[in-house]
Amino acid sequence: MSSSSTDTAKKHLNFLIRYTLQSASIIVILAVLVRVFLVSSYVMSGASMLPSVWPGDFLIAFKWSVWTPERGDVVALRCPGARDRTCLKRVIGVPGDRVEFRAGQLVVNGESSRLSKVSQELAVERLGSVKWVIWPALVSGASVAPLVVPPGHVYLLNDKRGDGEDSRSWGPVSRDELEAKVRFVWLSLDWFDAGKVRSWPRPRWQRMLRSID
Repeated sequence: MSSSSTDTAKKHLNFLIRYTLQSASIIVILAVLVRVFLVSSYVMSGASMLPSVWPGDFLIAFKWSVWTPERGDVVALRCPGARDRTCLKRVIGVPGDRVEFRAGQLVVNGESSRLSKVSQELAVERLGSVKWVIWPALVSGASVAPLVVPPGHVYLLNDKRGDGEDSRSWGPVSRDELEAKVRFVWLSLDWFDAGKVRSWPRPRWQRMLRSID
């Protein structure tokens, strides 16, 4: 092989190496930017958002930099009572809303939520034009004093209303504390069988690629 052919081959090889490294770097940078600014992923371990989000759900969430939280959104944030954990909650009140519980009944701006049972335990909750499914079990007659959501804050509740680790105990949460809006389940694994932990999880096929309402 002549020296000119060898030089050409080396140039082609160097070009391929540079092209591959540059392409890989761009892909990594784009992935990091998307992860930091646009999309995040969470795994649900608790039961506070049943029936909308199940333990073992792997979730896709969109960052808040381009959205304003609205009533009905499911959001992710660092738990105010335990900053090392991530919580998922539903936005019930936005700035200016007056939120209270009367004998266990959610009331927003003087309007009582309307419940339509869909099973023995679950019900569709409606507030104005928005609705979602909740597990309404709550201590009978429980009331929460009226509170007006201040500017830049939201009022958050669990869909499983018997779990009170939400704005009923925290109060309103600053919008700056919200990390992302949860939109989809991309994978769901069931680790339990009759109350015991499985040695290997069972996929919940019916929950995969499910939107969060």
